[in-house]
Amino acid sequence: MSKFIDQAQIEVRSGDGGNGVVAWRREKYEPMGGPAGGNGGRGGNIYIEASKDVNTLIDFRYKSKFLAAHGERGGSALRSGKAAQDLIIKVPVGTLIKDRERQQLIVDLSVPNMRVLVAEGGKGGRGNATFATPTRRAPHFCEPGQPGVTRHLELELKLLADVGLVGLPNAGKSTLLAAITKAKPKIAAYPFSTLEPGLGVAKRRSGDGYVVADIPGLIEGASQGLGLGHDFLRHIERTRLILHLVDISSENLRADIATIDHELKTFSRELANREQLLVLTKADLPTEEEVEKIKSKLVRLYPKRAVMAISAATHRGLEQLSYAIEEALARLVRPAAIAPDAIIVDENARIHQDDGFTVYRKRKKYFVEGDGILRLLAVTDSKSPESVHHFNRQLKNLGVIDELVKQEIKPGSEVVIGGLSFAFGEDLF
Repeated sequence: MSKFIDQAQIEVRSGDGGNGVVAWRREKYEPMGGPAGGNGGRGGNIYIEASKDVNTLIDFRYKSKFLAAHGERGGSALRSGKAAQDLIIKVPVGTLIKDRERQQLIVDLSVPNMRVLVAEGGKGGRGNATFATPTRRAPHFCEPGQPGVTRHLELELKLLADVGLVGLPNAGKSTLLAAITKAKPKIAAYPFSTLEPGLGVAKRRSGDGYVVADIPGLIEGASQGLGLGHDFLRHIERTRLILHLVDISSENLRADIATIDHELKTFSRELANREQLLVLTKADLPTEEEVEKIKSKLVRLYPKRAVMAISAATHRGLEQLSYAIEEALARLVRPAAIAPDAIIVDENARIHQDDGFTVYRKRKKYFVEGDGILRLLAVTDSKSPESVHHFNRQLKNLGVIDELVKQEIKPGSEVVIGGLSFAFGEDLF
């Protein structure tokens, strides 16, 4: 069995929009043809989708960066660039998507085929044909495509199970899981915990099934991070019913039960209040009289819980336990889920940070840096006064000129943008 991977960190970047272009009609009978530059195509979006075909997050150990394709630049004759194909990242059903930088939960992908937009592709830049007006019939400028969105996300998988098995190490959880489902967990006669949770499907009398999760054994202090329990307690937050397994041969049953109760309560009060069946395991070891005596004592101590005794080895009490589970699940209806075909759009998926820039002075030169500035420069024709004017106007709108003045730049001072040098107050400025 491969190691269970239930957490991963990834970086996603949607595609940049394609640049618009400056182009002109070149038709035989239209020597003075107007603008014909097309718009750029949209960059690829990035979606994360819950899929039943994926079981763990282990693949994200080996690939953690996901880049969507860029949109194509526009063409002549009013041809728009082709939009890029969207990128869909598939994760197991039950995966939580979190924004690492904002420490926010984006979505809980608890339904198969549920999809969330985590990074929107950049819009394509407009070609010069778009800027034509009755008073400006031949614009010599266009727009760069909008940049994509870069995000750092955390994926956390929580098992989707109807029934969660909890108990101290060697309480018999793996053995019970194997007895009531077709799962084949590793089982051994030692007082140590299973290293990974196991899942199995038990059949109801009606023919359908319910999912049972074997949660690795808890120890005292698990809710504070001791042992393995802290990493896996969150997996039973989704379960509707908890089977609390206790080894009937333990020298102090009450202390064993109290340990688990305390860890559940410390981890989550809501989890501690989840309905429980108290299951005494290995009931083939003591005599029948001793079993009934222990059960009676526990019923008095825990009046709100059903107490059952089973032996997974001899199958004693398993049928009665199955009936009790089915009856409890019939009452504990799972809340209505989001429609499988719903597409959720995270508000931060549309934050295109393309207006940021930095201005600094070094050896009497002023340097202007910023992705948005460089993209704007890339579509500027320095030989066209109108294109230069448009670039100048955009720099002013972005606040670049004001920042240079704030840093006490003098007319004629050298300004460097994208490796090109200009004199402030001349050339582009």
